[in-house]
Amino acid sequence: MKDKLQHAMKPTPDRFRYAVQTAVDEAVTRPAPKRRLSKGWCVAIAVIILAALIPSAVFGASKLYGVLIKPIDNYGLAIGMEETQTSTDYPLYVKMHVDVPNGFAVVPDTEDLKYCKADNKEAFDSGFSLLPMRYADPDQQAYIANVDSYEECVVSGHQAYKVTVKNVKGTWKQLYVYYEDVNVMLLIYHKDVTDEQIKDFVSGINFTEGTADDHTVLNEPYDERQDSAVTYKYEETFVEKPLDTKLTFMHYSPITEDESQRYTAQITNVRLTDNISELDESCFNRFPDTIAQENGRLIPKEFTTFKEGDGFSSTYEELSVEQKEQKLILAKITYENLTNEDVELYIPYRANVLNKDGNEFSHAESIDPKEGIYSTACCDTEIAYLSPHGEGKSFYIPTLPAHETMTVTIGIRCNADMLDHVYLTIDGINDIIDPIYDGDSNYTTYLFKVLEDDR
Repeated sequence: MKDKLQHAMKPTPDRFRYAVQTAVDEAVTRPAPKRRLSKGWCVAIAVIILAALIPSAVFGASKLYGVLIKPIDNYGLAIGMEETQTSTDYPLYVKMHVDVPNGFAVVPDTEDLKYCKADNKEAFDSGFSLLPMRYADPDQQAYIANVDSYEECVVSGHQAYKVTVKNVKGTWKQLYVYYEDVNVMLLIYHKDVTDEQIKDFVSGINFTEGTADDHTVLNEPYDERQDSAVTYKYEETFVEKPLDTKLTFMHYSPITEDESQRYTAQITNVRLTDNISELDESCFNRFPDTIAQENGRLIPKEFTTFKEGDGFSSTYEELSVEQKEQKLILAKITYENLTNEDVELYIPYRANVLNKDGNEFSHAESIDPKEGIYSTACCDTEIAYLSPHGEGKSFYIPTLPAHETMTVTIGIRCNADMLDHVYLTIDGINDIIDPIYDGDSNYTTYLFKVLEDDR
């Protein structure tokens, strides 16, 4: 009965006009006391009272949240919401649509969340990256560290905040844009773009109601305080093997559901170079002219030594900047399919820069960890080159035919003065069945030293 009564009394525009007119008539025709307000004041008071009593739905949609921003200590920032009206609904599932402006293109395999400048050789490092977020309740906040500056603005009709973050890796531009009709905060990272390009890009973004099967994933607001406060502890075991060790992997066949299928991987050759002129330019993950000179010689890379801060009460302190010569480690890896069917494989090799003390290994990532002094040069490695294989040059080998072999070349760029600390590594070795490691640890990594004692 209560629900029916509430439904029957639900305000409508006609009822609202009738209520206002009744209040006005009563205010005008009621017998006047000796001291009375003017007719105009009576009408105004009646309208104010009715406006307070009648639900806001009568007047149309109203804002659900107001965006709040506040400094945290000296260098931090918190972006949150002030709940102003909880009765307004928004879609549980939303779908983001992006009308890509001229001069930009979506980066493949990023679920339409990254857009690069199509005319820029360093395309993947320019343009926009999107991170849609939803505040589940007004207590949630996005905490940002190492904030250099921020300002409130309006972009394409949406409340927004421009935030500049500066840390040891460089300066990063962020734009937080709030879409109030769907309660979505869109974080946009951008680089090498103009204010007009940002405006055009944001104007082409909109959200519609989606379904559980077809929707854009909404992240929770990111809390950078957790990065400095949480220490991930696990036992990592390093097992060193000769460079040419042949590893046998278990392969699960989705066709035969047989886990006894096998394939092998072996590093068959390693060489070093500081010149890439002999290599196929199309095989580089970056445009070659960004890592090498016209004559093909690798360009020295700039690194910073710094003292760490927590990003909120203190920020990083730059101690020194230096240029380091680069080398390219070219490793040939031969895969052999031991099965009777085609298999899909993943190239598991990468590189780590490690310190060795007896039989103990540790990551060479700090200069003086007790004082919080680090260098970006210590453990810097980058897979820069990957020869074509199968249907492309990703880390997957989509088709390795039965009983056939395939050789893939990977090129890892690293600092020349750290070569004697570089190890090719294979981690997560649960699928390796020969040689088997029977140690007890949370995480095991096989190591293959690039520079052996006699090289």
